[in-house]
Amino acid sequence: MENLSLTYIDEYGEKCHANFVTNEYHSLMELLFDKYMEDWGDCKGRAWCGTCHIKIHSEFTLDKMDITERNTLSTILNADKTSRLACQIPLNSNLNGVVFSILKDDAV
Repeated sequence: MENLSLTYIDEYGEKCHANFVTNEYHSLMELLFDKYMEDWGDCKGRAWCGTCHIKIHSEFTLDKMDITERNTLSTILNADKTSRLACQIPLNSNLNGVVFSILKDDAV
């Protein structure tokens, strides 16, 4: 199995690296929750709460956003075109090298 990695900037501005294997977890949120973070993802990956809001900093092609994710992001004050919910991003080789920021929960 190929070892892949990504870079995230946590809510304190610290740059962190995470290693993963394709499909090791269902989503990016699950990887980060299990290995690197503790209290994250209040709705457990259902795209309802927005607590796993991230902003992508690098040019990557991610799976299309579904209507539930789009609706949840519309309630977040600082969401923009680079915003995604980590619970809705499959953990696959498309994420190798991606850089993103984890944001604090600021849902309306």
